[in-house]
Formats: sequence, structure tokens, C-alpha cells
Amino acid sequence: MSGLVEELAAAEARADQLRRRVAASTCAEVGCDMQSYGGCNACCDLGDNCGCSVPVNVCTRCGDCDYGDNAEATEVRRLCAEAAA
Repeated sequence: MSGLVEELAAAEARADQLRRRVAASTCAEVGCDMQSYGGCNACCDLGDNCGCSVPVNVCTRCGDCDYGDNAEATEVRRLCAEAAA
């Protein structure tokens, strides 16, 4: 094998090893893998007239949920406040 092919094989083996370590790690070690789970009412400044929805994300590893407390939801609420003003 050439040196370049050997380097590639070693890199692939190292990547496989790291993937196995990540898979066996906790979210505290590697962070949550948040995926879209749906949405919830934004509860913005429009009160009972709020028809806005914000995304809700759940971790595929530990099941933790952000209950719509995320960057996209913050932006939706900011835009609602602008529209209500």
C-alpha cells in the first residue's frame, strides 16, 4: 500500500473509534442531539390572541426537551412583539 492509502485507512479507523466513543458518551460529555419534535404556542405579547407557534426540540440521546426555549423561538417572539407594537 502507498503511504497515502495507509494514511486514509488510519484516519478512517480513528474516525470509527471516535464515533463509537461518542455513541457511548453521555450528553453531558458530547452535548444533546436536539431534533425537531413539533411546536407549541409562542405565548407572545398578543396574549389570548397569540396564534404564533415556536419549535420544540427533543434530544434523541437523553430525551431532554427544550419546551420551545431556543434561538428560533426567541426570534419568533421578537417578531411578534414588533408586529404588536
